[in-house]
Amino acid sequence: MTHSIIRFLTVAGTMLAFATASHAMELDPDRIGWSALKFQATKFFFKVDAGVSIETPDPAIVGASLIVPGEGEAVQPQGRQKILSLSMAAFGRLSQTELILNAGNGAALQRTSHDSGSRYRHRIYRYTDRGAYQKTRWPVGKDEEKLPADQWLQWSETSEDLRPYPSSVVDALIAEPTSLLYLVGAAPLDEPGDTFEILAYVRKHVHHVRVEVVGTESIKLKYRFNDGNTTEIREGKQQAIRMLIRGEGVEDGDSDDEFELLGLRGDIVLHLDPATRAPLQLEGRVKIAGNAKMRLVELATVAPGQDAQIEQHR
Repeated sequence: MTHSIIRFLTVAGTMLAFATASHAMELDPDRIGWSALKFQATKFFFKVDAGVSIETPDPAIVGASLIVPGEGEAVQPQGRQKILSLSMAAFGRLSQTELILNAGNGAALQRTSHDSGSRYRHRIYRYTDRGAYQKTRWPVGKDEEKLPADQWLQWSETSEDLRPYPSSVVDALIAEPTSLLYLVGAAPLDEPGDTFEILAYVRKHVHHVRVEVVGTESIKLKYRFNDGNTTEIREGKQQAIRMLIRGEGVEDGDSDDEFELLGLRGDIVLHLDPATRAPLQLEGRVKIAGNAKMRLVELATVAPGQDAQIEQHR
């Protein structure tokens, strides 16, 4: 009984803090000075390669891409949108993800992911006021697994339903963990003590995520820098804004329901470049391997009005 009361008070306090913070949060997409990033993490037998790109799509493209959910009222495009494309290769699996979000407030509209290698799956989440509506396909047998990636519609096994949010966050603004790579750059996070809070959907669960600037730090880096005209290797120490990202489930859950960003769990430390507002390094805990760092290995900037990209992992 005591635990239930404490849990109720914790959730209530969390939602009050979220409501206050989200109302005050102002996102400025024009602060973002990067167009694409590549990261790598290695530790013992563990290796992860990740590529992220960001672009401003034509509204017609957004409208044509969004599916109609079978339940709930779909979150609608407002103002400008951003598309974050993420590619990750780890443990024999390649995952390609495309996230469409509203640039002004970070609300997730739709997430499409395609997995191959050790697991084959194509999944679309369309976000609504009541939950994430999912449509998923899997291949049946080796013949379907061998089909080209763009022929996933021929996969035989299907699933479609609404993954409902907890009642306490119905109608709330819901983001995706991947969107934090954009949000930390677009939000007014500059000085120690600056914070913002948001709700993020992760594997059937909603997490209250708090991001706080805890100071600045000089970190050692080596990465390829591309400004569209020249390419150079940048090596040495660089001053960065140090942020702490902490996610807590809105409802009770086990360790498999932990908040996760680029495969990292627990308290995540993110170092941000003050000039381009690009994440330079992320530190957290990885299943099996323990503590790990995702280090920047390539950064492409973007000229005003353009959306340059670097090649994603294939």
